[in-house]
Amino acid sequence: MEREYFIVIAGKQEGPYSFDELKRFAITPSTMIWYKELQNWTEAKYLSEFSSFFMQQEFGAPSSFSSPSFTQQVTIHYSNDNQYVTVNTPTERIHYRYADFGERFLARLIDSFIVIIPFLFIPFIANWLYWALMQSSAKQATVGQSAMGIKILDCNAEKVTFGQATGRFFATILSSMTLLIGYFMFFWTDKKQTLHDNLAQTIVVKEIKREPLKRT
Repeated sequence: MEREYFIVIAGKQEGPYSFDELKRFAITPSTMIWYKELQNWTEAKYLSEFSSFFMQQEFGAPSSFSSPSFTQQVTIHYSNDNQYVTVNTPTERIHYRYADFGERFLARLIDSFIVIIPFLFIPFIANWLYWALMQSSAKQATVGQSAMGIKILDCNAEKVTFGQATGRFFATILSSMTLLIGYFMFFWTDKKQTLHDNLAQTIVVKEIKREPLKRT
């Protein structure tokens, strides 16, 4: 019978998984692992079968959730309960939860007040440039989103590009034209995505904590 593994991701126990299925995750030397032959939960670095995982990370070999920028070695994992997102970089593990609907709504209100005056002088263009430039900036968020502690990621954990943010902005028109159903898709999609999130392949998250990864 094939061995079944359990792992701890974002502070939560997940599994069982086969060894091949574990290749979907960013297994680091400090990842806690257990299977029935082990007496206690053990860090992956003490289990010889996982040495190949660390070699792949060292040389930038992609996993199934790796971003296209393999040299950055950024991986993303979505929890099975559709509540949390974990992003692993070469130096740290970042834990997020999906932004809730109230946080996103309040952020939109704040941003709407901010663009009122520019909108009077250059209608529509002011809105587009505001959202696209802010969301593709280093902050990855508008002023309203920053105030609510939330930000935009693409589905590979990368910062969204200006083109991607532009597409997301124009897709909000579709979300509005569907009697706002595009916005309410938030409540039944796995990644809490609205229609414009889905079309632009973005997620809206709030950071919970960061953990430095130990070098071995």
